[in-house]
Amino acid sequence: MGKKNDHCNYSQCPVACALDIIGDRWTLLVIRDLMFTGRHEYKDMLSSDEGISTNILADRLKQLQSRGIIASVPHPENKTRKLYYLTQPGKDLIHVMIQIAIWADKHLTGVVSIPTDTRDMLINNTGAKIQYTMQELEKWEKEFIV
Repeated sequence: MGKKNDHCNYSQCPVACALDIIGDRWTLLVIRDLMFTGRHEYKDMLSSDEGISTNILADRLKQLQSRGIIASVPHPENKTRKLYYLTQPGKDLIHVMIQIAIWADKHLTGVVSIPTDTRDMLINNTGAKIQYTMQELEKWEKEFIV
């Protein structure tokens, strides 16, 4: 499953090994879409503002599934389509994702835009943001994962 150049082949550094799995822009944006935006279909992730290409999205979804970060189920309306969702290891990245957003808000002033209510929750009540997000993911799972 691992690539030849996986850092874990020659390093036991936890940061290097984690970056082998989640260390590129597109992977984190796929995780963001699944975690925060309610995008669970390929076509919806493809329409994200960042403009991911079809081959890169397909590759990242395949990699994330092979690493156990996401899983998929057949779409209830059309069995040829899939719905993707975060597994527990994927959900456990919520703390990382939130800290990246907080860091960006602090250091990329004028570049990033976080809605005021979301920003307030991120900065002043991170625990509430985590709880809300996990409840939304659970609600989605109850509806779509049989």
